[in-house]
Amino acid sequence: MEFRISTNSLQRAIKVLGVVVRANALDATGRVLIEAKDGRVVFMSNNGSTALTFTADDVEITEEGIVAVTYTKIKSFVTSYRAWDDESGAKFFNISADDKTTIMMVDNVFENGKSSKGKLTLSNFNPALITRPPEFEEETFSLNSTIFRAASAKVMYAINPQVDFNQPALQGMNIQFEDDSIFFAGSDGVVLSEYQVKNVSGNIGENITLQYDFIMGLRRLLTDDIDLLWEIKGNRVSIKFNEMVYTGRRIIGHEFPKYKPALDDYIDHINLNKDFLMSSLYPFSDVLDPDDNFRITLEIKDKELKIFNNQATIEAQLDNIVGGLDYSVDLNGKHLIQTVEAIKDDNVIFKFGGDQDFAIFDSSHYEDQKALISSIRKR
Repeated sequence: MEFRISTNSLQRAIKVLGVVVRANALDATGRVLIEAKDGRVVFMSNNGSTALTFTADDVEITEEGIVAVTYTKIKSFVTSYRAWDDESGAKFFNISADDKTTIMMVDNVFENGKSSKGKLTLSNFNPALITRPPEFEEETFSLNSTIFRAASAKVMYAINPQVDFNQPALQGMNIQFEDDSIFFAGSDGVVLSEYQVKNVSGNIGENITLQYDFIMGLRRLLTDDIDLLWEIKGNRVSIKFNEMVYTGRRIIGHEFPKYKPALDDYIDHINLNKDFLMSSLYPFSDVLDPDDNFRITLEIKDKELKIFNNQATIEAQLDNIVGGLDYSVDLNGKHLIQTVEAIKDDNVIFKFGGDQDFAIFDSSHYEDQKALISSIRKR
């Protein structure tokens, strides 16, 4: 195998593969497959849960071939050079391989006009040991990256993949397509967050739950305002964008809880300024007791808001509400702060659960980000 590739493309390939490859692994999960064929060079890594394929077209292939090398051996060598800027830097990497070794060579020009040559020799591994994901074949739906990044940012805090649940679906993010809207939801069984956007994807009826590590990897790969082409086949999810195809698994066989009726189960509500509410909650950040479920008590009586635990108390007047309210609930303070922080609005609607077993929050202006926090049993 022998080819030449621009420094920009090679560095980009190495950067994005770092999202998938297990950098310190000695087995195939810590390696990158490189294949030169049909006028393109494909770089691919697979960690057993997610896989990434990066295709470079700005290459000159002298001899086709395929190799597998250790990712960490090439990362620092490739990324240490500055890409060519028309005056200095490295324009290309020349890569060649035989049955046993792969050699990377680069010419570098410094700003003072002097130059240097770099060479890296790598041991080859059996490329067949790196499992190739299936080819991307047919688009199931498309989704804008800006929408996905915003939506996932608003619900990921509610997911705890480390907890061993009897409901595996709670360890991922659910996406449900309806006629006019797409609903993103995440929950750890105690707190739930849902974010709603307009459905312009052309898909109706799809309901998928994505694994947590797949979502986190995708968030690292994305830039704003690009089209993500999704292919759903069985438990496999593939997303094609730019020069990449990112592949992972969805959670199947376990249905995401039907949570929507609970979001409509409340008897009263108040509209609170978000800055006011956060300024009332932040003083508790360092005085929440993990041995007591980070308990915080929130009380509303007439026109007064009282927030307290064993170490702190905040009292404030609510001038913009009608009196007569009498409500008290104990919540996980960490969940409460995370929930209010995630709502992007000047005002927050606080809804009182009909059976007082939970509290509901929503964006006041848009009403597109609903969250539910289960209460803690009062002492």
